[in-house]
Amino acid sequence: MTRCFTTLAAITLFSLLCSMPVTTHAQQNSPFVFKINGAGVHQSDADFSDRDGGFSMDRWFFSAGLDYGWNARTSLGISVGGGRSIYDFDELGEFGNGIPWDTIEDFRVTATWRFGVGETATVMIIPTMRINGEKGASTGDSRTYGLFSAIVWRVSENLTIGPGIGVFSRLEDSTRVFPVLAIEWDISDRWNLSTGRGLASSQGPGLTLGYKLNEDWSLGLSGRYEDTEFRLDDEGPAVGGIGRDQSIPLVFRADLKPNDVLNLTFFAGLQFFGKLKLKNALDQVVDESDYDPPLIVGASFEFHF
Repeated sequence: MTRCFTTLAAITLFSLLCSMPVTTHAQQNSPFVFKINGAGVHQSDADFSDRDGGFSMDRWFFSAGLDYGWNARTSLGISVGGGRSIYDFDELGEFGNGIPWDTIEDFRVTATWRFGVGETATVMIIPTMRINGEKGASTGDSRTYGLFSAIVWRVSENLTIGPGIGVFSRLEDSTRVFPVLAIEWDISDRWNLSTGRGLASSQGPGLTLGYKLNEDWSLGLSGRYEDTEFRLDDEGPAVGGIGRDQSIPLVFRADLKPNDVLNLTFFAGLQFFGKLKLKNALDQVVDESDYDPPLIVGASFEFHF
């Protein structure tokens, strides 16, 4: 819990330092946009549904990126990010003999390419390389690749929508392919429905229903499917195996945009349909268990100039 509060405090302090009005000549004229993103999340104790024990988790992630825009519909960018998920298991618990894994490290490189087709369509292509593994695990064995691609049409001034696809390799299983719906819909002057990848999201975009309170503040309800797998180290009950954490977080959020360069989000909610899975190096399931919905709280920021 202390680790989470430290991370959230750092994010909040950074945001306050950036919250003064900022407008630069480069901002107005340069085709380059530099972005810094960060997030911290705490998951409260979650009890296993079918056995004794449970766990909590603290996660943080930061990334930096650079975009170049030729015009309003054509841009190319790259970002590099990293973070950690620190699991705290009940040592007397039954899942994975008490401590199936500890600290999971996450590193990723992502490119984003957008370009216009005709007068109303825009194509988005987003390849990514990820390294997810327990601290001390083999980097080469922790690497996966993925791609999001979508084409959207500007149907009206208030609605942009289109289909997409996500393709992701897995550490051991076959490649995962799933459909994506990209939408940006201003239902009214205050209500909006949109999809977005989200900072450090694991699989697929989320969906957010937002309500604009005023020029600075918005409220919303967001949900997404999270599916994270990672290579394990050479200790524990599944040496060189794979850990997996699946859930559907549903959170209430408050978004603050105090100036043109900073976006700040606070959120709180529950993780539903949570499941942990443990596999050995032969891709055989050693253990798996559902867990009860835990509380999650956190904050994130995006600073761009």
